[in-house]
Amino acid sequence: MIMGLLGCSDNDDDGINCELYDPAFPTLYLKFVDVNGNNLIENGSIDPEVISVEGEFPHAGFIFNPASEFAVPNADIRQLDNTIQLFIPKESNFQYTIHLNDQDSILIDFTAELTRIPCDLSYYKPTGGVFKDVGFELTEVPPLQFLAVVELQ
Repeated sequence: MIMGLLGCSDNDDDGINCELYDPAFPTLYLKFVDVNGNNLIENGSIDPEVISVEGEFPHAGFIFNPASEFAVPNADIRQLDNTIQLFIPKESNFQYTIHLNDQDSILIDFTAELTRIPCDLSYYKPTGGVFKDVGFELTEVPPLQFLAVVELQ
């Protein structure tokens, strides 16, 4: 009688079947606010349809994240309403130029740290940023969603 081992694979990593492994990867969101903390996309001061972004890396783009019509009013995920989601490059330091309209552009520098996960995968997790020579922290909205609040004048 020949017996085989079930559940073993050359792709196993710490007991994880790498063929079935579907890890979460971090996402980065920006919320633009005024000095009073009002969301400038939500109040119409910034039109997400005219925003464009540039970066010195491939796929420097964004996705507009409108208000969620399904989330409960006080859910953590509501912090991401009316924000833009940016691509996180595979770099520990990267910069975005965000064109808010035809006249106004801003530069934001980000830092990220390399994180290794099972199955020989890795990603860069954003850790902070700098806007107008002032550093800022990111707020994590679990799981692995990071929010930067940028105050514009």
